[in-house]
Amino acid sequence: MIGRNDPCPCGSGKKYKQCCLLKQSEDQTVQAKARHFFDRKFKLTNDLYSFLAQKQGGEWSFDHQKIKPFDSTLSYYRDGAGNMWAYFFRAYDNGLRGIDWFVEERGQRYFGEDREMLERWRNMKVSCYQLVDQYEQGAILEDIWTQERYRMPYCETMIKLPPWTVSIGMIEPYVEDWCIHGVFMWGHPDVASEVMTRIEQLQVERAKASEQEMSPADIMAGNYPEMLDLCNRINNRSEKPVSNLEAMREQIFVTREYTCELPELLETMLLDIGDKYILAPGTDPAEDITVISRADKLDGLLGTIPADRREQLSLDEIQISNDLGNIVIGKQGVTVTGWQSAELEATLELLASKLSTAVGLTQVNERKEVKQIPKELVLKGYNIITEKNLSDQEVTAYGNLPMLLQWYRDAQEKAPAESAEILVRRREYEQYRINPELSNLALLRIALGLPESPFVG
Repeated sequence: MIGRNDPCPCGSGKKYKQCCLLKQSEDQTVQAKARHFFDRKFKLTNDLYSFLAQKQGGEWSFDHQKIKPFDSTLSYYRDGAGNMWAYFFRAYDNGLRGIDWFVEERGQRYFGEDREMLERWRNMKVSCYQLVDQYEQGAILEDIWTQERYRMPYCETMIKLPPWTVSIGMIEPYVEDWCIHGVFMWGHPDVASEVMTRIEQLQVERAKASEQEMSPADIMAGNYPEMLDLCNRINNRSEKPVSNLEAMREQIFVTREYTCELPELLETMLLDIGDKYILAPGTDPAEDITVISRADKLDGLLGTIPADRREQLSLDEIQISNDLGNIVIGKQGVTVTGWQSAELEATLELLASKLSTAVGLTQVNERKEVKQIPKELVLKGYNIITEKNLSDQEVTAYGNLPMLLQWYRDAQEKAPAESAEILVRRREYEQYRINPELSNLALLRIALGLPESPFVG
């Protein structure tokens, strides 16, 4: 057992009571405050629900009313969104919002922290927030109108989210930071710009109709169901699954096998053909098997990166090439593999030319495997050649760089008005949702001259 005055086992050199014991005590205090906070929220929310249900003819009637303004496509969000609308945005026949009505009639029953929480709820405003940064204990959200930032530790209402996620909702003070209040429909980064555009339209319409200027918060509160429906449509259009054969195409993987009388000569002749054929990374000529790749050095793509950014990327020390097919040369024969393409056909034609006579090459077998893949998916491999000691993650990142640069060119062509930052943020969000473990886009940001993303790893 560790004594309070013993050296801390973490190796800090401090006494246990001044180090990890103190941290544990602080953590327990925060946890106790958090539990107390959420217990109070739960109790007061139930009281608010019961009050409004009673006023609206019972729970069944109230539940029917609260979800009626929301589209059924909201699915499981519909009930939570209905509560938010019924509690904080709907004006009842007496002209009061649910929370105001509750506090005016029942507020005298609550004291201390309970009453303080209810008063905070009355004063909270709805807004649109974007996840813009993270820290060890949580995330940082930014109001898209005011640019104010809020630290939000991970808790019952805050989970780890994709980069640049956006949502409409309300937040409230929590322990020493902030937390989500009620339902948040987290979604695509495009929600931010489209919500801003729609709010501006509604502000103009309201000003024309009543000559009154309304804040974004008031417009959002008055049009809450429409705002959530807009968010839902944006999120759904970015989540179209591949669900039918029309969205698929065939890709054929070719394997062709040969016998070879002079494998060493074949290796020499291939490597002497300009720079189209290279030793595949990791190949040791001293071993019994040599792998030669037909390669494209991607000068047209990587060559567009300015010199200062190429230096940052170490592209003079790291050679990236497109792998267009592999030729495995061993004592037992030669095997060519690759996805069917013009480049692979060129390799197969080369092996069937005079070169085959020179090295005694004879085809003995060929297999073609048909794969069904999404039409938009491009299957490519890349070779990374360098003397630098790269980690597996770095190798993956450099291998992805050409594909990402091509994606950026295509995306910019489709949406020339969009900034590079917006396009890359969208990609970071979508990539995280597919697989949070995928390599981040730090290299692409360097290549495009963009600032480093706070979402790394």
